[in-house]
Amino acid sequence: MNWNWYKVEVPIASFAVPFSRELPESYPFPPPATVYGMLLSFIGETNRLRYRGTRIIVGVTSLPEVSWVLRKTRRYKTTNISDKENSKPDQVSLLTSLQFVAGVRDSKRPGIPSLNGQVLGTLRNPRQTVRFGGLSCGESHNLINSIDLMDEDRLADYDDIWWLMSADEGEWTVSLWVDHVGSDGSVWAGAQFMPDTWERVSSLLDERSFVIDPEGQHARI
Repeated sequence: MNWNWYKVEVPIASFAVPFSRELPESYPFPPPATVYGMLLSFIGETNRLRYRGTRIIVGVTSLPEVSWVLRKTRRYKTTNISDKENSKPDQVSLLTSLQFVAGVRDSKRPGIPSLNGQVLGTLRNPRQTVRFGGLSCGESHNLINSIDLMDEDRLADYDDIWWLMSADEGEWTVSLWVDHVGSDGSVWAGAQFMPDTWERVSSLLDERSFVIDPEGQHARI
């Protein structure tokens, strides 16, 4: 199956690292599950299982600037959700001028429709898609500036792309599937984030991309 490439620009974003011990840090990249959720939002799809088995790979074409802001954060200390003890101001890392490309390969699962087909349909004829709210990459305040289809040949024009690829022994742990009710159903994968040439990465797409599936990275698809 072919890969489609989408260029995305996000002026301000923050992707919380769930295992940070002290100050709430941000990944320097959008995790695979976040990119998948952004694409579903773009086409107005509310059923995350509809395109399970989709493969995604992320390349950051311009490393964002990192700053720290004071923001109200929630850390539950009591069972009463509205208790003031559960929220306090804290420093949070913020990314500015994030630019990345997302490579998407449709699922091979029987009966699963083409996510790329739906995204292309929305790009070519936005009026045919019924969706709601602003388009964000992650949290609702991470509004994107643009999302565009990109020719694969243009990836070779970049001198330095930082690629996020699957790696069992990688230094990062990223989300593939998020359980929004609890955490038991969330799926994680090891990842590597480093600069590499398109010539090399292009030969590793199927091997080192992320499988978006509640069964995890090694789901049978």
